[in-house]
Amino acid sequence: MASVVRSSKFRHVYGSAYKREECFENLRVALSAWDTNYVTANPKYVAVNWNAGGGGAFVVVPHALAGKLRGEYPLFSAHAGAVLDTAFSPFDDDVIASGAEDHQAMVWRVPDDLAEREEDVTQPLVVLGGHGRKVGHVVWNPVAEGVLAVSSSDYTVRVWDVARGQERQTLRGFND
Repeated sequence: MASVVRSSKFRHVYGSAYKREECFENLRVALSAWDTNYVTANPKYVAVNWNAGGGGAFVVVPHALAGKLRGEYPLFSAHAGAVLDTAFSPFDDDVIASGAEDHQAMVWRVPDDLAEREEDVTQPLVVLGGHGRKVGHVVWNPVAEGVLAVSSSDYTVRVWDVARGQERQTLRGFND
């Protein structure tokens, strides 16, 4: 019996590993089990949910700083609970939203001096509260600037006008 070999244009394609200086090292990725993004990126930055004890934090690293991250790199830390999700704005590469176990979402601006900065970033642009339980997802509207959807384990989705810091709509009736 003859064996059947299917021809494929990918048959002899092999991958190669990135060089060490092109990767990010020394990142303490969060261990929180949640169905969200642990790592997000945009054309300028990579954001990672940070494994921080006693509160929530995440780190934003410029692509140009690939390699081993210095030990005391500044964190974005104002959440009282673990950060579960982050999302960059599709309209401004320097704006990022975060959601956490402390029932809040926050919108941040990445400072221009982030790479040289010694202290953590602790002042968000806007704090979006109102959820009764932890915030699991933050998602920017891809076609309307400044519109952020925030979902929570209280079975609601709140749509926010970030520029005004106002809730525009609450979606209810979810059972799961």
